[in-house]
Formats: sequence, C-alpha cells, structure tokens
Amino acid sequence: MAKFCTTPRAAGAPRWAAAKVGNVVEWVVRLDYCFDKGGCNPYQRGGTGTDFFDERSDTTRCRFLASFLAVRQQLDPADEGFISGSCEARKKPVDAGDDENERFAVPDIITHEPGVRMEFYEIKPNSFEGREAARAKVETFLSLVDFLAVDRPNFQKYEKGTQFSPDRTITFYQRNYLGIVPCKVSLHYRRATEPEISEGVIVYEICVEVDGELLEALAKAILVSAIIAALAALAAAAIVIFGGGVLGPAVLVLNSPMGGSIGPDGTNDPQDVRYVQALVNDWRATTGGSLVAIDGAFSEETAGALSDFQSAAGLEDTAGSLAPGDATETELASTHLNNLMAAADLSEFQPDGLGDVVFGPDPDGVDPELEEEQDLQTAFNAFVQQYLQDLRNVV
Repeated sequence: MAKFCTTPRAAGAPRWAAAKVGNVVEWVVRLDYCFDKGGCNPYQRGGTGTDFFDERSDTTRCRFLASFLAVRQQLDPADEGFISGSCEARKKPVDAGDDENERFAVPDIITHEPGVRMEFYEIKPNSFEGREAARAKVETFLSLVDFLAVDRPNFQKYEKGTQFSPDRTITFYQRNYLGIVPCKVSLHYRRATEPEISEGVIVYEICVEVDGELLEALAKAILVSAIIAALAALAAAAIVIFGGGVLGPAVLVLNSPMGGSIGPDGTNDPQDVRYVQALVNDWRATTGGSLVAIDGAFSEETAGALSDFQSAAGLEDTAGSLAPGDATETELASTHLNNLMAAADLSEFQPDGLGDVVFGPDPDGVDPELEEEQDLQTAFNAFVQQYLQDLRNVV
C-alpha cells in the first residue's frame, strides 16, 4: 500500500478551492473539538456563548472577534472598537504560498472558561507556508491579548491550546481510479508537532492510498479529483443558494485538452491516445468490461472499446474514432466526471448544513487576491478544465 499526503494547493487545486477545503476542515475540527470537550456553547453576537469559532456570521470576522472578547471580558465599547480596528489594521500581507491566503488575525477556535479552559487554536494546511502562517497568526493574537491585559486588571489571558490533541483520518472518496487504480482519499488532521507551533495549531493534509506503486503526478490527479467531487457534492447540498444549480458535468462547458484526433486516420499523438484509453477504461470498469492497455498506441482493441462506448452512449458516430471537442470526447469526459463525483462520501463529515457554510455569502466580501471568481460556475469550470488537462499530460 502506497500513501501520498499533501495540501490542496500543492496538489494543484486553485486558491479559491483550497480555501473552501479549509472551510470543510474547520467544520470537522469544530465538531471534533466540541465532542472532545463534552459539548460547546457557541458564541453568537448578542449572546453569551463561551466558545468562539471563526465562521461566517452577520458581520466581519474582526468585528465578530471583538464582540466575543467584549462580552466575555466585559470590555467597554471603546475597547471593542479598538479590537476590531486593530484586527483589521493588522491584516497580513497576501502570502502567495499560504494555501488559504488567510488575511485575518482571528483564531479559528477560542474557549473562554476561566479556571477550566482559556485557550485558542488555529487550523492551517500542513505545508511550510501554512505552518508559518499559523505561527504568525498565533503570535499576532497573543500580542493583542497581552496588550489588552496591560491596564485591564480583570482581563483574563488566553493561552495557546494544549487540551485538544486530535490525530484523525476521515476517508471521503474511494474508487477504482481510471478503472485500474484502487484508491481511497482521506482528510488527516492533527495537533502540530513542530516545536515552534506544537501548541495552539492544528494542521491538515489530504492523503491518497493505493495498492502498489504511486507516482506523485498520478497521486495529485487523484487528490484533485477527490476535491472536485467533494465540492460538487457540497454545492448540491447548498441548492437553495444556487437556486437549483449544481456544480456537475451537466452544466460544465469545457475545452478539449487533446492536441489532435484519435482513430484510423487520426494524428494519434501517444499522449492523446493514453488519455482516451484511460477514460474508456474508467467507463468500462463500471460496466464490468475488460480494460484496454494504456500504452499510447491506437489499435483495433482501442478502436473497438471506443466504438462500444459510443454505442452505449447512444452517439451517432460509432466508428471508434474521435476529434478534440466532439460529442464522443465530451461524453467520455462527462462520464469520467460523473464517476468520480459519485465516489464522494461525506457522511463522516456530518455534512448537514456544511454546503451553506462553504458556499454561503461571506460578510468579509470577495478577496480578489484569492483568485476568487465572482461566478462560481466559471471558477469550477476552470478547475475541472485544468484537472482534465493535467490528467491528459500525466496518464
């Protein structure tokens, strides 16, 4: 069994998609944290909750944090204004290497239970950049806490969290990739172990496991396919937000990643042939049919398998050939995408409501530095387009 773990960005996911994966991780860690401590009393503005979670509310994250600290620490309105202003003024410069490109000095979890639990945690991707961003964010929040405690004798300090030490793996995607690679993809998160961030930081990564050898390029393709599948499933669950639209093959508008035609009279570039052979195998594996060799050589076997697919799909052309962007290639790509999306299983994430959390409106607004597209469908199209191009190049 071979295993490869990395962050969404390092696997090739665009920044906006990596940020949404971060939203998913924060949701799961929150559930685990509350279970671990025997229950939470989440803070909402106007309430008296003791557990703060960095999540979308009716205001910006900095103002949400300021409201929590003002209520729990019994601060006056001027202090609340100072905290929100200080938070907003100390937004980090955009870090191109940070998977989530987080710009707010707001911890992901804070618990205010004097004498029992006065701690906070930050959740980041397990990359060098992610760990550095976590360290800087923890230090920034501690500096704010230290400043507030100077001339406020009743202010109770928060410490970097140590009472919550998760080390959990959740499988959310499992299939025979391209019909030939039995794989499973999991989210793994844990308390950081690196000395400089071993307190108060939770790190996460996405891992793929396969039987046999696993090349890094193929591992990244599998990881990206799992992220695409998970986001599509969550978008479908957030159907109210999209007014009935979902991110799926039926609404994708894609360009062909192929360089030329395939067939008896085709250009038959070996890389294009391998790509088509892989997609045909992905279909055949679901029907119980025999698989073709992915060898880049157009043969009678490849033509026959392609013709079988065309017939099964009800296409007019059943000659066992295709041209870039024609109905056959479009149907092959859609079949592959449908197969990978069907392999997502988010049940262990307790996903009820998660789609709205991931895709709902953000009071902080759209950050253009996140490469966020105003139109989510356009962004998703581009993400899938790049995935198919990378698949064509590495298969």
